[in-house]
Amino acid sequence: MNKDFETFKNNKKWFFEASDKVEFLYTENELQLSETFNSTFPLLTELLHQARILKLKINDQPYKLFSWTNKDDSSCGWLNKVEENASTTFKLIEEHELLLSEIGGIHESYNQPEPSLSNNQNFMFTQSGCFTGIGGCEETYEEICNGENKQPIDFKDLICFVEEANGNMTLYNPKNKEVLLFAGDHCFDNVEALENQPEYTFYKINNITNFVDYVETLAAEWKNEIK
Repeated sequence: MNKDFETFKNNKKWFFEASDKVEFLYTENELQLSETFNSTFPLLTELLHQARILKLKINDQPYKLFSWTNKDDSSCGWLNKVEENASTTFKLIEEHELLLSEIGGIHESYNQPEPSLSNNQNFMFTQSGCFTGIGGCEETYEEICNGENKQPIDFKDLICFVEEANGNMTLYNPKNKEVLLFAGDHCFDNVEALENQPEYTFYKINNITNFVDYVETLAAEWKNEIK
């Protein structure tokens, strides 16, 4: 068995069922990325060129396992879901589509840095996971705003591209690509409440303005963790 996959499997035992069919396809010695990708995501490009890459299928679903060796000499990485026929009723921004077309979305990560944007996430970027709005929190959000005499922002067209296990959502505005965090439950120290918004609703993430900033910050976190 591939050593990186074995480490991933041992770290994510709950992810697998005994009946799962796992098919190893091949390893990539060199990842081919477009010039557009390289120029849009330079830090991510550097990180990916350091990765060990395993192509595989789990129950006929294609994945890529991107793995590195961290400073503790342990394998760490991302299981990226490659969705060939995914579609949504809304349009993703071009940078998001570019990311998905070349490496897929992060379905799981293992032995991740602490702290990291990738910690405790249900999915990151994966098209089939994305949705518009704030995931059923609309009524609660509007009630909180009314209780504090705050004007709710227009959230209906925001696209959630990362969802945390506790329900927190990272979203972008498809018009200006601005990234926001909707966090009804958090203890983050790298966020600030959006102006004129109640606590435990919308936040800005420090040093992240747009989608590309988010991706590059994630890449920097991982790049700093590996040997």
